[in-house]
Amino acid sequence: MNCKNCDAAIAGTFCSACGQKSDTHRITIPHLSHELIHAVTHADKGFFLLMKDLVAKPGIVALQYIEGKRKKYFNPLSFIVITTAFSAYIGYKSGYFEALTYPNSAKQPPLPYYRESMQFMVEHGKMLGLILILPLLAFFAWIFFKRSRYNFAESFVLHSFVIGQTNILRVVIFIPAFLVAPHTIGLNEMIFSLVFQLYLIIAYKQFYKGNLALVIFKSLLIRILFIVFYWVLIWTFVATMHTIAG
Repeated sequence: MNCKNCDAAIAGTFCSACGQKSDTHRITIPHLSHELIHAVTHADKGFFLLMKDLVAKPGIVALQYIEGKRKKYFNPLSFIVITTAFSAYIGYKSGYFEALTYPNSAKQPPLPYYRESMQFMVEHGKMLGLILILPLLAFFAWIFFKRSRYNFAESFVLHSFVIGQTNILRVVIFIPAFLVAPHTIGLNEMIFSLVFQLYLIIAYKQFYKGNLALVIFKSLLIRILFIVFYWVLIWTFVATMHTIAG
C-alpha cells in the first residue's frame, strides 16, 4: 500500500519517508480522546514524563534534547506555549496577577504609567511570556555563557524547559497558596522569585557546566539585566501608546 500522507510505498507499520502510521482509520471522538491521553501520558514523550524529569535535572533534559534524544521528551516549544497559556489563564482568573500587580489600590503609583504598565502585564501575560520573557533570558544567557558551544536557539530550548516548569510550579503551589492566604501575596512572590533563581542556577550548572560560584554570579547578572530590560521595554511601550493616544 501507499502512504496516505506522502504517497510513498509502505512495507511496515510506519512510512519510511514521512513516519506516518500505515493504519489511518476514521477519526472519531474515542479516537481523539485516545490521541489526547497518548500525547500527554505516553512513556516515550509524555508531558508528565517531562515534568518529572525537569524537577531535578532541567539542564540535563535540555542537553539530552539538543544532543538528539528528541523522541523521549515533549517538544519544548509546545511545552512553553501550553504552560504559559495555562499559567496566564489561571493567574488571571484566580486574581493572583491582579493582586500581585497592585496590592494596595489606595497607594499612589511611584512612577508615571506604573499602573498602566502593570495592567498591561496582567492582560498580556501569555504574549509577554513568549515574545519577551523567554527570548530575553535566552539571549542574556547566550551572551554570558558565550564560551560554551551552545548557540542562541539551544539557549532558547533550555529556557523553554525552565520557564515552562516554573509556570507549572506557580499554578500547582503558589497560586493555591495565594488563594488560601491572599494577604501574603508579597511573601508568596518573593519565595517564588527565590525558587526560580535557584532553579535557574541548577539548570545553568547542569547545562553549561563550569565553576559553581561563577555560574551563580552569571545567573544573578542575567536575572538583573532581564528585570531591567523587561520593565524598560514594557514602560516604553505603554508610554509610547499613551503619547500616541493623547
